[in-house]
Amino acid sequence: MRAVASGLTCTAVCVCIAWISTAKAVAAGTDAQSVDIATGASSESQMLDFDVPAQPLVTALAQYATVSGRSVMFIDEWVAGRTSAPVRGRYTSHAALRILLAGTGFTAHDVDTQLSGAFILKRVAGAPVVASAAGSQRRYDALVQARVWEALCADLRTAPGHYRSILQLRVAASGHISQASLVSSSGDPGRDAAMLAALANLKMDRPPPADLALPLTLAILPHDVLPGPRCATVH
Repeated sequence: MRAVASGLTCTAVCVCIAWISTAKAVAAGTDAQSVDIATGASSESQMLDFDVPAQPLVTALAQYATVSGRSVMFIDEWVAGRTSAPVRGRYTSHAALRILLAGTGFTAHDVDTQLSGAFILKRVAGAPVVASAAGSQRRYDALVQARVWEALCADLRTAPGHYRSILQLRVAASGHISQASLVSSSGDPGRDAAMLAALANLKMDRPPPADLALPLTLAILPHDVLPGPRCATVH
Protein backbone atom coordinates (compact mmCIF):
# COMPACT_ATOMS: atom_id res chain seq x y z
CA MET A 1 0.00 0.00 0.00
CA ARG A 2 1.29 3.46 -0.64
CA ALA A 3 0.83 6.64 1.19
CA VAL A 4 1.22 10.02 -0.30
CA ALA A 5 2.07 12.59 2.21
CA SER A 6 1.39 14.44 3.26
CA GLY A 7 1.48 10.24 1.74
CA LEU A 8 1.53 5.91 1.60
CA THR A 9 1.65 2.68 -0.90
CA CYS A 10 1.03 -1.10 -0.62
CA THR A 11 0.52 -4.03 -2.95
CA ALA A 12 -2.26 -6.58 -2.73
CA VAL A 13 0.06 -9.34 -1.58
CA CYS A 14 0.77 -7.55 1.70
CA VAL A 15 -2.30 -5.44 2.07
CA CYS A 16 -1.75 -4.41 5.68
CA ILE A 17 1.58 -2.77 4.88
CA ALA A 18 1.35 0.69 3.33
CA TRP A 19 3.98 3.04 1.96
CA ILE A 20 4.25 6.69 2.88
CA SER A 21 5.47 8.90 0.05
CA THR A 22 7.35 12.19 0.10
CA ALA A 23 4.56 14.56 -0.97
CA LYS A 24 3.83 15.63 2.58
CA ALA A 25 7.43 16.26 3.37
CA VAL A 26 7.53 18.64 0.43
CA ALA A 27 4.36 20.34 1.64
CA ALA A 28 5.87 20.82 5.09
CA GLY A 29 9.05 22.30 3.64
CA THR A 30 11.27 19.39 4.67
CA ASP A 31 13.88 17.44 2.71
CA ALA A 32 12.15 15.75 -0.22
CA GLN A 33 13.90 12.48 0.64
CA SER A 34 12.22 12.31 4.06
CA VAL A 35 8.62 12.14 5.24
CA ASP A 36 7.07 14.36 7.88
CA ILE A 37 4.40 12.20 9.50
CA ALA A 38 2.60 15.06 11.26
CA THR A 39 -0.52 15.99 9.32
CA GLY A 40 -2.21 18.54 11.51
CA ALA A 41 -1.26 21.63 9.52
CA SER A 42 -4.82 22.28 8.44
CA SER A 43 -8.02 21.74 10.38
CA GLU A 44 -11.07 20.19 8.81
CA SER A 45 -12.83 23.56 8.76
CA GLN A 46 -9.98 25.37 7.01
CA MET A 47 -10.61 26.36 3.41
CA LEU A 48 -7.68 25.74 1.08
CA ASP A 49 -7.00 26.73 -2.52
CA PHE A 50 -6.78 23.73 -4.85
CA ASP A 51 -5.77 23.73 -8.52
CA VAL A 52 -5.36 20.03 -9.33
CA PRO A 53 -6.11 19.10 -12.96
CA ALA A 54 -7.44 15.75 -14.13
CA GLN A 55 -4.40 13.47 -14.38
CA PRO A 56 -3.13 10.04 -13.28
CA LEU A 57 -4.67 9.45 -9.87
CA VAL A 58 -1.39 8.78 -8.08
CA THR A 59 -0.01 12.14 -9.28
CA ALA A 60 -3.19 13.97 -8.32
CA LEU A 61 -3.08 12.45 -4.83
CA ALA A 62 0.49 13.65 -4.38
CA GLN A 63 -0.52 17.19 -5.39
CA TYR A 64 -3.53 17.02 -3.08
CA ALA A 65 -1.30 15.96 -0.19
CA THR A 66 1.08 18.83 -0.84
CA VAL A 67 -1.75 21.39 -0.65
CA SER A 68 -3.76 19.82 2.17
CA GLY A 69 -0.98 18.48 4.39
CA ARG A 70 -2.98 15.26 4.73
CA SER A 71 -1.57 11.81 3.99
CA VAL A 72 -3.47 9.47 1.69
CA MET A 73 -2.94 5.71 1.81
CA PHE A 74 -3.83 3.37 -1.03
CA ILE A 75 -3.03 0.07 -2.70
CA ASP A 76 -0.86 0.64 -5.76
CA GLU A 77 -2.45 -2.03 -7.93
CA TRP A 78 -5.91 -0.54 -7.42
CA VAL A 79 -4.91 3.05 -8.17
CA ALA A 80 -2.70 2.32 -11.19
CA GLY A 81 -4.24 3.35 -14.51
CA ARG A 82 -6.96 5.56 -13.00
CA THR A 83 -7.53 9.26 -13.68
CA SER A 84 -8.61 11.83 -11.11
CA ALA A 85 -11.35 14.40 -11.44
CA PRO A 86 -10.14 18.04 -11.48
CA VAL A 87 -10.31 20.07 -8.26
CA ARG A 88 -10.22 23.86 -8.63
CA GLY A 89 -11.39 26.30 -6.00
CA ARG A 90 -11.51 26.70 -2.22
CA TYR A 91 -12.45 23.59 -0.29
CA THR A 92 -11.80 21.82 2.97
CA SER A 93 -9.40 18.87 2.72
CA HIS A 94 -12.31 16.41 3.01
CA ALA A 95 -14.36 18.10 0.30
CA ALA A 96 -11.42 18.44 -2.09
CA LEU A 97 -10.52 14.77 -1.80
CA ARG A 98 -14.14 13.75 -2.37
CA ILE A 99 -14.23 15.81 -5.58
CA LEU A 100 -10.84 14.49 -6.75
CA LEU A 101 -12.04 10.89 -6.34
CA ALA A 102 -15.31 11.37 -8.23
CA GLY A 103 -15.65 8.63 -10.85
CA THR A 104 -12.47 6.81 -9.78
CA GLY A 105 -14.23 3.99 -7.95
CA PHE A 106 -12.76 5.03 -4.58
CA THR A 107 -13.98 6.69 -1.41
CA ALA A 108 -11.78 8.17 1.32
CA HIS A 109 -12.01 7.24 4.99
CA ASP A 110 -10.32 8.83 7.97
CA VAL A 111 -7.67 6.73 9.68
CA ASP A 112 -7.28 6.98 13.44
CA THR A 113 -4.98 9.58 14.99
CA GLN A 114 -2.15 7.08 15.55
CA LEU A 115 -1.50 7.45 11.81
CA SER A 116 -1.61 11.24 12.07
CA GLY A 117 -5.01 11.83 10.57
CA ALA A 118 -4.30 10.13 7.26
CA PHE A 119 -7.01 9.18 4.78
CA ILE A 120 -7.21 5.67 3.41
CA LEU A 121 -8.74 4.91 0.02
CA LYS A 122 -11.26 2.11 -0.14
CA ARG A 123 -12.62 0.71 -3.36
CA VAL A 124 -16.32 1.14 -4.04
CA ALA A 125 -18.04 -2.23 -4.23
CA GLY A 126 -17.91 -3.58 -7.78
CA ALA A 127 -15.29 -1.10 -9.00
CA PRO A 128 -12.94 -2.89 -11.44
CA VAL A 129 -9.17 -3.08 -11.06
CA VAL A 130 -7.41 -1.29 -13.92
CA ALA A 131 -4.28 -3.08 -15.11
CA SER A 132 -1.15 -0.97 -15.55
CA ALA A 133 2.52 -1.62 -16.15
CA ALA A 134 4.67 -0.98 -13.08
CA GLY A 135 7.77 1.18 -13.17
CA SER A 136 11.11 0.15 -11.66
CA GLN A 137 10.48 1.95 -8.38
CA ARG A 138 7.03 0.43 -7.94
CA ARG A 139 8.40 -3.03 -8.67
CA TYR A 140 11.14 -2.49 -6.11
CA ASP A 141 8.58 -1.18 -3.60
CA ALA A 142 6.69 -4.44 -4.02
CA LEU A 143 9.88 -6.45 -3.49
CA VAL A 144 10.70 -4.60 -0.27
CA GLN A 145 7.13 -4.98 0.95
CA ALA A 146 7.19 -8.71 0.29
CA ARG A 147 10.50 -9.18 2.14
CA VAL A 148 9.36 -7.07 5.10
CA TRP A 149 6.09 -9.01 5.18
CA GLU A 150 7.93 -12.33 5.23
CA ALA A 151 10.32 -11.18 7.94
CA LEU A 152 7.55 -9.90 10.20
CA CYS A 153 5.33 -12.91 9.56
CA ALA A 154 8.10 -15.25 10.71
CA ASP A 155 7.46 -14.33 14.37
CA LEU A 156 4.08 -14.38 16.11
CA ARG A 157 5.09 -11.27 18.05
CA THR A 158 5.58 -9.20 14.90
CA ALA A 159 3.08 -10.78 12.48
CA PRO A 160 1.11 -7.89 10.86
CA GLY A 161 -2.63 -7.66 11.14
CA HIS A 162 -3.37 -6.74 14.75
CA TYR A 163 -1.27 -3.63 15.47
CA ARG A 164 -0.27 -0.27 14.00
CA SER A 165 3.26 0.99 13.51
CA ILE A 166 5.28 3.19 11.15
CA LEU A 167 8.77 2.20 10.03
CA GLN A 168 11.49 3.90 8.03
CA LEU A 169 13.98 1.86 6.03
CA ARG A 170 17.14 2.60 4.08
CA VAL A 171 18.30 0.10 1.47
CA ALA A 172 22.02 0.01 0.69
CA ALA A 173 23.45 -0.53 -2.79
CA SER A 174 24.05 -4.16 -1.78
CA GLY A 175 20.31 -4.66 -1.24
CA HIS A 176 20.70 -4.96 2.53
CA ILE A 177 18.52 -2.95 4.89
CA SER A 178 21.19 -0.57 6.15
CA GLN A 179 18.95 1.16 8.67
CA ALA A 180 15.53 0.44 10.16
CA SER A 181 13.86 2.72 12.68
CA LEU A 182 10.45 3.19 14.25
CA VAL A 183 8.63 6.43 13.53
CA SER A 184 5.60 5.24 15.50
CA SER A 185 5.69 2.49 18.14
CA SER A 186 3.44 -0.56 17.90
CA GLY A 187 2.53 0.06 21.52
CA ASP A 188 4.60 -2.88 22.78
CA PRO A 189 8.32 -2.27 23.46
CA GLY A 190 9.08 -5.99 23.14
CA ARG A 191 7.39 -6.16 19.74
CA ASP A 192 9.14 -2.97 18.65
CA ALA A 193 12.51 -4.51 19.44
CA ALA A 194 11.57 -7.76 17.70
CA MET A 195 10.48 -5.86 14.57
CA LEU A 196 13.77 -4.00 14.30
CA ALA A 197 15.72 -7.20 14.93
CA ALA A 198 13.77 -9.01 12.20
CA LEU A 199 14.64 -6.30 9.68
CA ALA A 200 18.27 -5.77 10.74
CA ASN A 201 19.74 -8.44 8.45
CA LEU A 202 17.11 -8.35 5.71
CA LYS A 203 18.45 -8.40 2.15
CA MET A 204 16.64 -7.76 -1.11
CA ASP A 205 17.17 -10.02 -4.12
CA ARG A 206 18.72 -7.15 -6.08
CA PRO A 207 20.11 -3.63 -5.51
CA PRO A 208 17.67 -0.72 -5.40
CA PRO A 209 17.13 1.35 -8.57
CA ALA A 210 19.12 4.56 -8.78
CA ASP A 211 15.95 6.68 -8.62
CA LEU A 212 14.59 5.06 -5.45
CA ALA A 213 13.71 7.82 -2.94
CA LEU A 214 15.06 7.03 0.52
CA PRO A 215 14.23 6.50 3.26
CA LEU A 216 11.24 4.28 2.55
CA THR A 217 8.49 4.86 5.08
CA LEU A 218 5.80 2.27 5.58
CA ALA A 219 2.82 1.85 7.85
CA ILE A 220 1.71 -1.49 9.25
CA LEU A 221 -2.05 -1.56 9.68
CA PRO A 222 -4.44 -3.94 11.44
CA HIS A 223 -7.00 -5.99 9.53
CA ASP A 224 -9.87 -3.90 10.90
CA VAL A 225 -8.44 -0.91 9.02
CA LEU A 226 -7.29 -2.68 5.87
CA PRO A 227 -8.47 -6.28 5.45
CA GLY A 228 -6.02 -8.56 3.72
CA PRO A 229 -4.22 -11.89 3.76
CA ARG A 230 -2.95 -13.22 7.07
CA CYS A 231 0.46 -14.56 7.97
CA ALA A 232 0.71 -18.34 8.04
CA THR A 233 1.94 -18.03 11.64
CA VAL A 234 -1.33 -16.40 12.72
CA HIS A 235 -4.29 -18.66 13.49
